[in-house]
Amino acid sequence: MPCKYDASIIGGDSRQVCLASILIESGFKITTFGLSPDILNNGDSLQKVMEYGKTLITPIPFSKDKVNINNIYDNISIKDFILNLDLQHYLIGGNIPKEVAQACIDKNISYFDIMEDKNISTLNAIATAEGAIAEAIFKSNINLHQSKTLILGYGKCGKVLSSKLRALGAKVTVGARKEYDLTQAYTNCFDCLKLGKNEPTIHEFNFIFNTIPSLILNEKALMTASKDVTIIDIASAPGGVDYECAKKLNLNTHLCLGIPGKFAPKSSAEFIAKAIIPILKERSELNLPYPKKA
Repeated sequence: MPCKYDASIIGGDSRQVCLASILIESGFKITTFGLSPDILNNGDSLQKVMEYGKTLITPIPFSKDKVNINNIYDNISIKDFILNLDLQHYLIGGNIPKEVAQACIDKNISYFDIMEDKNISTLNAIATAEGAIAEAIFKSNINLHQSKTLILGYGKCGKVLSSKLRALGAKVTVGARKEYDLTQAYTNCFDCLKLGKNEPTIHEFNFIFNTIPSLILNEKALMTASKDVTIIDIASAPGGVDYECAKKLNLNTHLCLGIPGKFAPKSSAEFIAKAIIPILKERSELNLPYPKKA
């Protein structure tokens, strides 16, 4: 007997809610768990949605706390998810934890990490950059225009963010550790700050956006910050700021996670759908049977 659903969407934020609608409109049979109970075909247990769906679609990021799958409503433990993985499954997710990837390898299950797709990660950077700017505007009492702004990191998000901030009239400096990143920033006409063994001196900046997923703004660095600075940290949890120190110094500091799901869920879902629909079509054509129970 073929699987009841083409895919099961497990956990996530507004991106997955929009994705479910897009896939249903595209003709796929979708069930969900851990999203809004108002969604069509919302399952009542993790075991059932994993049993009934041949392809599993999980959040971006897969997990924030390394214990549960990232979701809005119920706790969905990673351990329970791994226990219910079956040979017939195909896993799709973003920033898939090593233990989940290893479980897939051990069980001979194929998986696709969306954030390792260069097209998706680049498009995701657009929503992240726009959302980070929105956060900065909302959480500060000064204009970005003509502000002295520091971008820490010059990867995909750093590049898009620096360009958009300059377009808004900010005076942008890029801070990076790698010489190649600094060279790229220099060729794009940004001022540059070399990050290395010594903590950056950040007293002159009105805004600081961190994209580096390691402790870069530690106590020594924060001690040099302006009391009026706004720091927007968009690096993966736990971020790149010493938040305990920032609180003691009464600095305006914010860890902003899951930005695409907050500010551009529909656009982000469309990017994801474009990448995974070919996989779903191929899987649907296979007409796979229900996974066999042990």
